[in-house]
Amino acid sequence: MNGIHHKIRGSYPGFIGIELPNEYQVILLDEDNFNAYRKNEKYNGISLEVRDQYCHFEKPIDGSWHVVIEGKSCELVPQKVHIIYKAA
Repeated sequence: MNGIHHKIRGSYPGFIGIELPNEYQVILLDEDNFNAYRKNEKYNGISLEVRDQYCHFEKPIDGSWHVVIEGKSCELVPQKVHIIYKAA
């Protein structure tokens, strides 16, 4: 795996915002698809749009989910990524 990984456990509703450079890509994966991603197999995920160095989405409340952040054309710098939780 070549990206930054963050696990989200379903529970209370809320939102997740991510501050990051525009040249990064954010993918939301359930447990099965994350395992396929890790094995470099075919997977289905939700690609989140990064605009003005920010993306946000409603936090899944059921199951276990994974946010994967990859660099599109540059090297990943974890210090440039900030994940923000906000309760609903």
